[in-house]
Amino acid sequence: MRPQPVSVLWLELLGGLLVVLGALLAWLALALAQQTLDPSLEKNLLRVRVDLAGFLEGLAHRVAQLGAWMAGVGAVLFFGAGYLAALLRWLLGLAALFALGVWLWLALR
Repeated sequence: MRPQPVSVLWLELLGGLLVVLGALLAWLALALAQQTLDPSLEKNLLRVRVDLAGFLEGLAHRVAQLGAWMAGVGAVLFFGAGYLAALLRWLLGLAALFALGVWLWLALR
């Protein structure tokens, strides 16, 4: 059974949205990594043991990692939506057969 175009379309739209959001997160990470700090603010924060530069660098690293994962998952959804819909239908069919088999096994026991 071939997947319906509407289900594939929704997966492609979700994939495209994830790619765009991943790119926006990567842009945010780049902006955070290139942030210049005011020396007086950094000096005052170091008095209370807050490393703002290290915090921004770590935050940029995590945001970039999240953006890359989102874009990757979105690309898989966007380009493999038809295959993914067919695979999910096969998996649902196997799950239904498994449930029916368990029911028969318990009924005939």
